This record gives sequence, structure tokens and C-alpha cells, in this order.
Amino acid sequence: MMIKIKLKKIILTTLLLTNSYTTLADDNKFQVAIVKGEVGTSELSKGKVESGIKKLIASNIKQDFYANKMNLCVAYLQATSQQSDKTESACTEAITSLESMKHQSNKVRYLTALNYSNRGVARYRKNQITAALKDFEIAVEIDDNSITTGNLQKFNRLVSQEQVESITEFSD
Repeated sequence: MMIKIKLKKIILTTLLLTNSYTTLADDNKFQVAIVKGEVGTSELSKGKVESGIKKLIASNIKQDFYANKMNLCVAYLQATSQQSDKTESACTEAITSLESMKHQSNKVRYLTALNYSNRGVARYRKNQITAALKDFEIAVEIDDNSITTGNLQKFNRLVSQEQVESITEFSD
């Protein structure tokens, strides 16, 4: 019960800080979202990814589970390739924790959409084109805010429809 109250408090008082993900070519940059004011946020916003990850892993507080996993997802996105393999599972854990909430307020839907978008970026980086597209589309369907719609548009510019269709056919 205490965990749910704390989680709702975090969600209701959350401010999001968006950072451009800058390792993509040209002007096509995805945006990712982290929970501002939570463990590791200060380090991540200053580019101190490794120390941010260490703090997030060390905290592992159940009350801050959603914020911890969302921030860890973005931290792993920015980390070295050794740790980037953990990105998708951290994003998925954050999504799962939000979707398990019985009351789906507008704020919860907004945050869930941002996490799908974050996971879409992670999957794009791993060249999982079809899975990335699905995450970006789900994100926009849940909440078509500027981050989710912008990331879907950027994805569509980077990946041709023919490429998505051929990958889908191959995977079926």
C-alpha cells in the first residue's frame, strides 16, 4: 500500500527533463525522457552516465521503482555498448510497473507513452526496426505528445517504409 502511494506521488509530482539523444547521424535526433529530481538525474543531465548508473543501481528502492527504471533505461541508452544491452529490459520494467497500476490517469498514460518511446529508441539502436516502429506507434497511440510524435516522425524519416515492410515479411 505504501509503495502504491509513493508511486502515485512520484507520478503526480514528476517533471520530465528531455535530453536529445545525439549519437544519430545528421539532424535526426531522438528525444528521451528521464524523471527529474530522482536518483541519478543530476548525473545523467551532466553527462556523467557511469556515476548515474552506479547511483541508480545502488538505490534500487522499491518506492522509486518506476522512476529508477525509467532513468536507468535512458542511462543505459547513453552508456557504453557493454551496458547498452540492459536498456530494453529497464525500459520494459518501467512500462510494466505503470501498466500494472489500476487507475490509468492522463499522467500515467503520458509517462507510459514516454517509456514506449524510450524503448523504441533502444530497439532502433539495436537495429530491431519492426519492434522499434511498434513501440513508437504504441507511444503515439497512448499519448501523442511532442516527444512521442517527434520520435515517430524521425524514425519514419530514417527508415523507409519498404525496409520496414521487408523486415516484417522476413520475420513472419
